[in-house]
Amino acid sequence: MNKSSFIIGVLTIIYYLLFLLLYLQDVFNEFVFVCILFLSLIILLIYLIVLRKQSVNKRKIAIATFIIFLLFLYEFPLALIYNPPTYLANIYKQPSEVLEGSGIFLVGVSQLNLTEKSKRDVIEILSKQQADVLSVEEVDNKMIYSSKNSQILKLLHLQKDPIKQMGENVTQYLGKEEELVNSFTKQSDTSGSSAGLGLALSGRLKNGDYQNSLPIAVTGAINENGEVLSIGYMKEKIQIVEKSVIPYMIIPSENAEQAAAIQKELKAKVEIFDVSNVDEAVQLIQHLNDIH
Repeated sequence: MNKSSFIIGVLTIIYYLLFLLLYLQDVFNEFVFVCILFLSLIILLIYLIVLRKQSVNKRKIAIATFIIFLLFLYEFPLALIYNPPTYLANIYKQPSEVLEGSGIFLVGVSQLNLTEKSKRDVIEILSKQQADVLSVEEVDNKMIYSSKNSQILKLLHLQKDPIKQMGENVTQYLGKEEELVNSFTKQSDTSGSSAGLGLALSGRLKNGDYQNSLPIAVTGAINENGEVLSIGYMKEKIQIVEKSVIPYMIIPSENAEQAAAIQKELKAKVEIFDVSNVDEAVQLIQHLNDIH
């Protein structure tokens, strides 16, 4: 590729990124964004026909057309989104044990997508349904775009489903398959990877690695080596633990500073401990049991 062709390619990418940035800033919706790419493609094709006898210019237009065509194909799924949600409601979900009697409670947040006009409308509707709403956030283009990208990567097998990846990480860490892990990952209302630490602790408790007689809320993703990774929706999870009157909560060390600020804001009474790996969590649970 010569210098001029390279410059055309770069300018085409910059042109695309400009409109992508405007879309991500909520200047226009996904349908308008895809239409802009489509119209750009049509215009380039017309130019390509008009300049078909001018080999130099034809090559440059062909490069730009090809790039826009590929980008249009990648972004086209956005045009298929009909009536996207306007709000995401985070709702209380009762912490649960995957191993009955273990005292290890997994903390998750139920989420509902709604297409109401205002946050007040969302709260009123959910209140009538007696839903315990923790927070309501407006769905923006960044969230929609991120969801679209994830779906494409999954279809291309370039990204694993978070639930499946979590199950594999826990299984690798434990060194064998556990039915409690398989059962949990098959639940229809399961999402995200924040149950990893709780599943690993439940698996080790089942295998007799330690004992526990205290109710402890646990949240945190893990990798195959048992290192604890950060999670989202920390504020909502602390709210859930408070409402459930569980006295102790274990979180990732990466979320410790955030959790401390939230605990102060909410004036939460739950004792929060942070860990960086599963072994540290086991030692912490043993210590809590020893002092009680």
